[in-house]
Amino acid sequence: MPTESRVRIVLANTLACLLLFSPPAKPAGEQPLGRILYAQAASLRGLAVPGSETILSGDVVTTFDAGSALVELKSGARLKIVENSSVRFIGDGDKVQAELLGGAVVSESAGNSKLVVTTSKFQFAPSQEGSSRYAVALSKEAETFAGAMKGDLLVKKPDSVGSYILREGEYAAIPASSVDVPLQGKAESQPVSAGQAGTVTAAVPQEVIQRQGQGAEIPLKVTDSVYLADVVRTSKSGQVRIALLGGTLLNVGADTTMRISKHDVQTQQTLIEVTTGVVRAEVAKLTKPGASFQIQTTTAKIGIVGTVISVQVLPNSTIVCSLQGVLTVQNIDPNIPGQVTLQPDQCTTVNRGLPPTPPWQMPTEQAWHIGSLSETNSILLLVAIGAVGTTAIAVPLLTSPVVPF
Repeated sequence: MPTESRVRIVLANTLACLLLFSPPAKPAGEQPLGRILYAQAASLRGLAVPGSETILSGDVVTTFDAGSALVELKSGARLKIVENSSVRFIGDGDKVQAELLGGAVVSESAGNSKLVVTTSKFQFAPSQEGSSRYAVALSKEAETFAGAMKGDLLVKKPDSVGSYILREGEYAAIPASSVDVPLQGKAESQPVSAGQAGTVTAAVPQEVIQRQGQGAEIPLKVTDSVYLADVVRTSKSGQVRIALLGGTLLNVGADTTMRISKHDVQTQQTLIEVTTGVVRAEVAKLTKPGASFQIQTTTAKIGIVGTVISVQVLPNSTIVCSLQGVLTVQNIDPNIPGQVTLQPDQCTTVNRGLPPTPPWQMPTEQAWHIGSLSETNSILLLVAIGAVGTTAIAVPLLTSPVVPF
């Protein structure tokens, strides 16, 4: 019997060791998003990664001092996680997002295998098909650094219509106080067809358009034409940028329905109708007699003379903000008196059946710094790895390539 007891004890200890050092358990029924190809001083689901492991939606990979991990997704995209970093992987159908919780990552993909890296404020993704390589880093002071090392990089805010394209070889140092993306130059002119109001210059699926006189909605893509009376509709994750003839840019946010009811380049008369959602307009200066640029919503009528404006349409109200220039706002109902004039960085709210509220001031924010990666060999990764959180330009140069796979 003593021998039997000892056997039981040995078996129990062996089982405990197996449980202690076994790979993290995978929830039943979960579809894998990818796998860890390599890990050193890293954890998955709170346990040390012993080697190659499957990645599931909701999994968090964390690296520690002198640690790193390389994750390959089913799409073929790869993500290098540097030391002292943490990433949560989120699956949404065929799409995967890597939420950077801290530290720094480098994403590499080819063809259609795009990987979206998100932070608490911004989303980063290749702006076109083909090979891409980019890096994103967070400092302890919540500054964000992003670099486009191969291919252009699209930066956007999930809750805004703003987007910015970092060209290959550029990096952005984004202050913690930044609440939106900076303005970017106007799009190049494109050939014009009859009845055309503008051209799609950027699109983040899914967004659709309903042509005048046609019942079916069709997907929108870059270089597509937008015509008068077309209804543009975006999904919860969709955004689209339209360059109107004459130089005006329309950034159409998620969950938005918009129609270009009138756009006459010769007389400079334009009417945009927004039923719901968010639209930001960078309006070209009006110079011709009788020119007008108006945006109408369910509650507001907005007159613009060459400015940058943000409009958010809610079920019973509209929030209007002037980002640059001066504009006028009144209720869409002509029987309701009252008109306010917004100066730069001012907003007003137009509730149903009421005149606009007195202007209120937008919060100020620090500007982005856009620079060339040739100024410093991957400055953003140095900031994240060292977690120094200081001005990026002050970081010493690196002589080796950026964290190769």
